Amino acid sequence: MGWERRGSRQHFYTARRVGGRVVKEYGPAAVAAVAAQLEAEQRAERAAGRAAVERARAELDALDAAVAPLAEAADIALRAAMLAAGYHNHKGQWRKRRG
Repeated sequence: MGWERRGSRQHFYTARRVGGRVVKEYGPAAVAAVAAQLEAEQRAERAAGRAAVERARAELDALDAAVAPLAEAADIALRAAMLAAGYHNHKGQWRKRRG
């Protein structure tokens, strides 16, 4: 991929080897080849990004599964302590019982 100046005009080209010699493609064919290459690179980057997100999500799910029993035990202990202190749960809020 490159630019070549001929007189006052610049031409975009790609170069490849065919049968041991270098062949340059100018104009729309060269632009199409570059566009296809850029699209392939972007597709690979997006796939790598999705794979990284999926790995992170799997790692977090594993950590969440490991901590879930501890969180449930802490919730039970909190409920027991609040009930013993004279509080009740009213629509998700802990309130002191009257009287």
